[in-house]
Amino acid sequence: MTGKAMPTLTIDGKSISVKPGSTVIQAADRLGIFIPRFCYHPALSVVGSCRMCMVEIERLPKLQTACTTPAVDGMVVHTGTDKVRDARRSILEFLLINHPIDCPVCDKAGECFLQDYYMEYGLYTSRYLEERWNKRKVFVLGPTIVMDEERCVLCSRCVRFFDEVSGVKRLGIFERSAESYLSTYPGEVLNDPYCGNVVDLCPVGALTDRDFRFEQRVWMLKHGDAVCPFCARGCNITVDYNEKSGIQINDRRVYRFRPRYNPEVNGYWMCDTGRYGCRTVDSPERITEPLMREGKRIIPVVWETMIKKTALRIREVIDQDGPECIGLIVYPSVTCETAGAAKRLFVEHLGVRNVSTGFPVDPSAYEDDILIRKDRFPNRRGLEEAGLSGGRDAEWILGAWGKGELKLLYVIGDDLPRLLNKQKPSPIFEAEGVLILQKSTAGPEDEFARMILPSVMSLEEDGTFINFEGKAQQFKAVVSPFGESLGSGDILARLARALGLDTETA
Repeated sequence: MTGKAMPTLTIDGKSISVKPGSTVIQAADRLGIFIPRFCYHPALSVVGSCRMCMVEIERLPKLQTACTTPAVDGMVVHTGTDKVRDARRSILEFLLINHPIDCPVCDKAGECFLQDYYMEYGLYTSRYLEERWNKRKVFVLGPTIVMDEERCVLCSRCVRFFDEVSGVKRLGIFERSAESYLSTYPGEVLNDPYCGNVVDLCPVGALTDRDFRFEQRVWMLKHGDAVCPFCARGCNITVDYNEKSGIQINDRRVYRFRPRYNPEVNGYWMCDTGRYGCRTVDSPERITEPLMREGKRIIPVVWETMIKKTALRIREVIDQDGPECIGLIVYPSVTCETAGAAKRLFVEHLGVRNVSTGFPVDPSAYEDDILIRKDRFPNRRGLEEAGLSGGRDAEWILGAWGKGELKLLYVIGDDLPRLLNKQKPSPIFEAEGVLILQKSTAGPEDEFARMILPSVMSLEEDGTFINFEGKAQQFKAVVSPFGESLGSGDILARLARALGLDTETA
């Protein structure tokens, strides 16, 4: 039995063959021809409610909505005729009857479909003389989302997201005609772990993020591609940030994470845990400079001194007690490259055998069938492939450390679950030996450390994560290192040189 033939159609003079069942808007997107839309989204069901995507199709007497019209063999479509532009201008005029003209103070300015389409198709003189309807403004829907009813164009994207993706009915469109409005169901609050996606989906300024709201104008932001470091999924994300520019408001800061489309990993979405993990990047708890303990005081030192002192401590323990008295914990928050460097230095060259990759996955942690994984670390699979797993259990190493059987404990990486949930602190490393921490963020164990070497976060270095499915994802540094922090690989390379090892292999 043969399959259906692929229909071939022509859009604005360009021909394309598409899969049976494809729509005109999907064909246009593949050709790189953008057709305006409010309600249409490729990952949601099609409703055809906004009418903004209407196009002219030869041999049909009326304009058709591109999102609902199936592609037919021989079809000829025009997306920019006078008839089409007039229809779009009329739709915009209806939408703007009660829409507040407050673009200068709207948080969505610069990434608002309505604003862009008006500049492209509108530019008319309003004929509306009646009084505008007033609706709810700054209406809080949940811990992270705020609603401005006056700006809503009732595209229903957010409603369909909760129904079809999140799987829980939380939003609905109530009443009819001009009295229609978007709201939560009675008694419901938007506390879903994927709430932030509706802000990305909202084509106008109706739904905004309470965390990002009025923090920065989007046209002043830079953008970079990264991989989310807050669970084993490894969602692809866009990082919106500023680098230093001499203007205080634009000093280095990460403002938000947004999902970046990858059909093999996260599709169009990301969870709120990862989204608001952006706060940790510029957190006041970030370690800005190398710190070393002298007596009861912990003081800042320059990197040269820190590396020499750290190498001296490691060499002293090896010479006096042997490498069996050193413990190494490498958290799966580090990159594959850092894991490889740690293995070469500590295992292959120094002979350390008490190696752990942190604690096992918490079986009580939340997980779902959408994106979120129980494992809150991004690179446990990468550490396994680097050959660091299968050694000592972290509990055994900490027990031996607490009993004095280990004289030096070297910890690389951040305990990500602790960063995201401060009610679950890292284990306390109190013991008499030498504790050396190589990480980016302060924690309760710092008061027992002899040396603290500030390392960058994944957004600040090149590297690779391997997610729970075995997919390797490389990324580049997006923002400059925080304070005086260095890449973990750079720290280990400097340490290797200070120990007199071959830096080509260590």
